[in-house]
Amino acid sequence: MTTTLPVVGRQLRDFAVGAVCALVIATCAFVGVRNRELAARQIDLAQRSAAELAAGHETLPTVHGGIVSGATASPQHPYIRHRRLREGRTWRVLAGGTAAQRQADDKLIYDAANRFTGRPFAELLDDGTGRAIAATGRPDAVAIAITSPAAPAPYPWLVIIGVLGLGAVIAAAGALVGGRGQRAGALAGIAVLAVPTMLWQSWFATAFIVALGVALEAAQAANLTDRLAVGLVRHRAAASFLAPAGVSMLVLVAAPFVIGLALGFYDHHGHTWSFVGLHNFTEILSGGGHQLDDPLNFWFILGVTVLWTGANIALHVTIGVGLALVLSRKWLRGKGVWRMLLILPWAIPNYITALMWHGMFTGEHGAINSILHAVGLSGVSWFGSWATAFSANVITNTWLGFPFMMVVAIGALETIPRELYEAASVDGASAWQRFRHITLPHLRPALGPAVALGSIWTFNMFNVIFLVSGGKPGDSTNILVTDAYRWAFERGGRYGMAAAEATLIFAILLLWTVFGTRIVRSKEDA
Repeated sequence: MTTTLPVVGRQLRDFAVGAVCALVIATCAFVGVRNRELAARQIDLAQRSAAELAAGHETLPTVHGGIVSGATASPQHPYIRHRRLREGRTWRVLAGGTAAQRQADDKLIYDAANRFTGRPFAELLDDGTGRAIAATGRPDAVAIAITSPAAPAPYPWLVIIGVLGLGAVIAAAGALVGGRGQRAGALAGIAVLAVPTMLWQSWFATAFIVALGVALEAAQAANLTDRLAVGLVRHRAAASFLAPAGVSMLVLVAAPFVIGLALGFYDHHGHTWSFVGLHNFTEILSGGGHQLDDPLNFWFILGVTVLWTGANIALHVTIGVGLALVLSRKWLRGKGVWRMLLILPWAIPNYITALMWHGMFTGEHGAINSILHAVGLSGVSWFGSWATAFSANVITNTWLGFPFMMVVAIGALETIPRELYEAASVDGASAWQRFRHITLPHLRPALGPAVALGSIWTFNMFNVIFLVSGGKPGDSTNILVTDAYRWAFERGGRYGMAAAEATLIFAILLLWTVFGTRIVRSKEDA
């Protein structure tokens, strides 16, 4: 008994850790299924009610709506158009009369009638009430129905408690058997927690929970769980210091990353989510039916993004290193003042700088065109062509980015021993030779990580593109991150497409980081 209890305790410890992770997955699956079922139920009720209204029948008491007439000009103000709503046998003007006479849903009904183009539609309202609206046509009017607010299904606490208890019993029984039975019990105990997700037909979550059980079994086989527990107890002081940062990283980084990755496999349309597998990725990578030179084609946007990143990094490094070399000269007076002034563009928030440069580039009498007029040159319509709009973006981001490279280069230059330059001068080396054989090799170790980090920042520089050119002309200066934003907020709420494109951005940057680091290391070794 004394040897059995510790074995069961360790097994239940491992099961508890796996169960917490499985419950998080199951809860996310339940929320998704619950919201999807609520949306489907409310949309179906709204569609059936609109069809009943169109046929001249009465609707349920929980459904509000009626027959909406065509738009007619107001007698007093011809530019204002009115619609009338028939509720029962009476007609009234939508949003007409006093505030007390107006109904709360008049605007929703009016907007739905304006949106109706001859084809019936139904969708869930985005006001968080769980209501749905549907519109169906009649020969001379539109039938519109709005459902009453609906609450989602409650969390199935009893089901969760039941499967937790069953899983714990199975895991403990496996521990009593010992050997392979212990690992099989851990796997079966976690797999039991996938039963609710199977009943909810959330196969993605089911596969995740089963994979979690397999991972737990493999960790027990390698004795990782016991070693981890012993390490935490032995170094509990260090673990207590690391725990807040670890929890923060889990909540603020890991969880949003996993959720965003999962959203890429779903499509969001009409306030409902549906699993589409790899469809979003294939649609993006195939260009979505757009020609290769179309600004909406993924490969065109990727080309613009790569060109944007390369041009900016080249200018950042060139200007930053050049200024660092000047600031490191002994004959320069007031180095502290110059450094402070040159760091200011980096210190100012980038969205403020982007708005300032946008104002300077905008209009015939903007600051940039005024300077051109002053020196006898004609003004430029900066956002009228791709080349000028792209140049405006690059100029703005160069202003923002060169101070970082300058600071890194100054720090690296200060570590170079002066004796190397003195010895090279005695040997008759020219300034270019000293730069090539002394300065540049000492700058590379510092500039390598800076270039990698600056590339990631520039690749995802949303503020400059969005606030300076806004993608003009015709979305041709968009980069991948702004295109993902437009999928989410400007193209009908296609959050799944935005998440899929964000996943592709992450994959591209991951490959660049891995291979870029290897290239830098190989050059350092050489």
